[in-house]
Amino acid sequence: MDIVIEGKYREYDYLTVDSFTGKIKSLRKGRPPREPEYTFGDGFVLSAGDFNAHSHPEQSIYVEIVDKSWDLARWCRETIYKYSVEMTAEMVYHGCVRAFGRMLAYGETSVMVSFYCHNKRGNELDLAVIKAAQDVGIRLFFGRMNYDLVNRQAYPEKMASQLSYYESPEDAEKNFIDLLKYETETVKVAPALHSFHANTLDAVIRGINLGAGYGRKVQFHLSEDEGDVKICLGNYGMRPVEVLADLKETGKVSALDHLLLSDCVWTSRREKELIKEHGMSVVFNGRMNERVKAGTAAVREYMELGVPIYIGTDGEASNEDLSIDNERKWQREKHDLSKEEERMLQMPFEMAGVSVGELEAGSAADIKVCKDGKPHALFVGGRLVMKHGKLLSKDTVEGSENFIKDMWQRRTG
Repeated sequence: MDIVIEGKYREYDYLTVDSFTGKIKSLRKGRPPREPEYTFGDGFVLSAGDFNAHSHPEQSIYVEIVDKSWDLARWCRETIYKYSVEMTAEMVYHGCVRAFGRMLAYGETSVMVSFYCHNKRGNELDLAVIKAAQDVGIRLFFGRMNYDLVNRQAYPEKMASQLSYYESPEDAEKNFIDLLKYETETVKVAPALHSFHANTLDAVIRGINLGAGYGRKVQFHLSEDEGDVKICLGNYGMRPVEVLADLKETGKVSALDHLLLSDCVWTSRREKELIKEHGMSVVFNGRMNERVKAGTAAVREYMELGVPIYIGTDGEASNEDLSIDNERKWQREKHDLSKEEERMLQMPFEMAGVSVGELEAGSAADIKVCKDGKPHALFVGGRLVMKHGKLLSKDTVEGSENFIKDMWQRRTG
């Protein structure tokens, strides 16, 4: 039976949700034809739940040990390169539960994850991320990220971490395909790439074509710092986006319009034009980039070109918090954006037949109900995951919070 949710959204008075698919069937005016399952009267405001377009949720396990003064190199040395090789499925699970719980508390009903901590265990740690999302109740677009370069001149902890991430492009493809059987209405899986400093050109080509073949968005860290630019100029005689465009022009990849490029700080004007020309999208993680002293993306230039823009938080340990709303506010103040320009940071997102970020017939019933400006109720696929401002998975989230705090207390004495 359809689920009926009564409440004011634009000119509509209620919406119906297909209980099997979790998608909106219709939005209507007037009284519902039968008693609604949920009713939100005066003082409540319905809207689409927020979409976090870039996240490394397992990194929430590091929140207690970071120093906000660290630059990117120091941050990596003291967190992921120090502890990645120790990451177990249990640690990944609790870090992700913590992250996903905090996202939901901020009104985020869906998240695009970039996960590369495979630790030579096939999909064991990847499945821990998926389980965490299902246990907490958030919608997950899971990017299974390939990392196939190891710097043999790096300091020992960094090289050991890179070896733990490493997978050949062939193994990465096999493991992605194996993960497809774990998809549900609220979990969709995609191949992903790390960056030009962590992927061979063969991996980049295979990953882009794999995503195109399966109709999935492919995430790719691009020019977060100046290193990627120097690597591409040294290896290929072109800047990063020029390399991607050349792959398309020479027929090595079939398309680029499914690429989701994160950060995009160190890009030239020509690169921005190529992003637009080839239909690629970008994800800005502005607060993280500034905090680790990586630079600031020229957001207004991308807007003026009409490039599709999304907002992410990267990992919580390198960000102020996991709030997409706070991320948008930061972008508005940083770049002196108008209200209309700020709305360009809230575009609908679609992958594998699921559309989020808007409440329209056929889109996912991911609904945020606010009272006095704060999330009061949340629905993911028409299923209630927050009620009266409290997550229904509150006990699960608190258990992970306690696990992480106890873990660091034991380590630090």
